Amino acid sequence: MPRRKTSQVRKKKHERKLHLKVSSPRIVGFECLRLLKKSTRILIVLGLLSAAGWGAKSGMRKFFIENEEFRLKEVKLETNGELTEEQFVELSGIDLTATLFAIKLREIRERMLVRSGIVRVELSRRLPGTLRVKIMERVPIAWLECRPLGIVGRDPASGLLLDEGGVCFPCEDWMGEKARTLPVVLVSQAKEGDVTIGKQLRHHEAKRALELIKLSQRKLMGADWTLPVVAVRNDYSLEAAVSSGALAIFGMYDHERQLENLGTLLRETEGLAEPMAVVNLIPERNIPVTAGRPGATGFEPETRLQRDIKAILR
Repeated sequence: MPRRKTSQVRKKKHERKLHLKVSSPRIVGFECLRLLKKSTRILIVLGLLSAAGWGAKSGMRKFFIENEEFRLKEVKLETNGELTEEQFVELSGIDLTATLFAIKLREIRERMLVRSGIVRVELSRRLPGTLRVKIMERVPIAWLECRPLGIVGRDPASGLLLDEGGVCFPCEDWMGEKARTLPVVLVSQAKEGDVTIGKQLRHHEAKRALELIKLSQRKLMGADWTLPVVAVRNDYSLEAAVSSGALAIFGMYDHERQLENLGTLLRETEGLAEPMAVVNLIPERNIPVTAGRPGATGFEPETRLQRDIKAILR
């Protein structure tokens, strides 16, 4: 007779497992030895890598930094100003006995850029022994004088120079010769924030005086007269000393027309017994002109500002 199939499933018996961790001094000793061997191998590898790095560094130092073949032989300077190679070496503190690779270019660049008269410095090495230097200097176009702030024009010790953008900076030693004959912007009243070394002028009237100087330098190139001093008279006018001895009053704007009229008047009054002493160029017509005494060499100062202008001209 065939067996009957049933759906009864036999249950498996639960197995009991026992995990034992055996420890003894002998086993602990073997574990420590195994870890010690592994650590020793790691230390040996690290030591070899350190020795290789030190050897490579020492070799690189001998090949580049201490190699006499790369000894500094020439400093090639390119600049838009008056700085010379000798002055650059003195300012930068370069060791002329060092090799090219011993000279730290970043430190030299930072040391030079501390000076507000320098805008940009580019340094590069040219093997075997040339250091190439490109420097952009601030090119001065005028002095600034403001006695209340202790700034004296045409004085390298206490004066400030102005570049074309109106940025103020001290007169460096290498600029003195060229800066000696530059015109002066004279300001009799200013606040501390109006003048900051390394930044643009914030004095509005002084900036307009600088614009007049810039225009005159362009327009009067080759002419026999200049404007050596331009002073801020008030908030709407300027007083400018003319190299011929006259005093000209300008407005804050329309300087090109006023310069043309001044040139015409100088030509028309040249050689007269009574020279032109003061002229007000602000009106477009019927320009007021004051004649000087016969034989006089210039205007006679009547105000404190005009006396300061005369003092600069002396």
